[in-house]
Amino acid sequence: MVFEKLDKRLILEGEIEALTALHVGSGKAEFEETVDLPVLKDPKGNPYVPGSSLKGRVRSEAERLARSMGYAVCEAPTVESMCGSKAKGEESLCIICKIFGTAGMKGGVSRASKVKFRDAHLVGGLENLLRRTGIALDRETGTVKPGALYSLEAVPAGSRFSLEIVAENLTDEELGLLKAALRSVEDSALGGQSSRGLGKVRIRVDRARVRTAEFYVGKASEEVVEPWK
Repeated sequence: MVFEKLDKRLILEGEIEALTALHVGSGKAEFEETVDLPVLKDPKGNPYVPGSSLKGRVRSEAERLARSMGYAVCEAPTVESMCGSKAKGEESLCIICKIFGTAGMKGGVSRASKVKFRDAHLVGGLENLLRRTGIALDRETGTVKPGALYSLEAVPAGSRFSLEIVAENLTDEELGLLKAALRSVEDSALGGQSSRGLGKVRIRVDRARVRTAEFYVGKASEEVVEPWK
């Protein structure tokens, strides 16, 4: 079993830089907001990128890459179509479920993710958020929807966020796919409104801290790989 013992834990540290305006929001405004589509904010009022959003984007890109390379990949996120509901054991899970975890129906296999994405918090200060106005179109008619004017909040280009990914017991194959997925997110987008030019980012991993069980019981030091490639 992959979680019965800790072979190696990788703590990847770096930054996410917004190369264009970035919108990561909840999809609707709270009652106190004066903008229709606000960005998510922490208790201090600073924008941040939830770890769940990061993990979802990286998983999505990993799925696309894996299929292109000939891997058999299940259909997330519907539980019935994920291999956790179909697999007879962990050895038959697809590479995506082995890395990012899977849920299974009764009698299936449920397994936690090997990777954890911490919330990415703002690095340095931020003077102002951007506000943009958009118009929603009816996809069937190609015309403007009635009452379709909306306001959008975004983080300006140049903003930087902390990045921390914790990975446990990844095989070389799985780590290679994780690295490739991070690069692919850079060339696609993070957050919403990407069709309007938002969400281009640079993801930089500066260092990797390698820790084993011996480190935690005080019998060994961590290995710091810097720069990490």
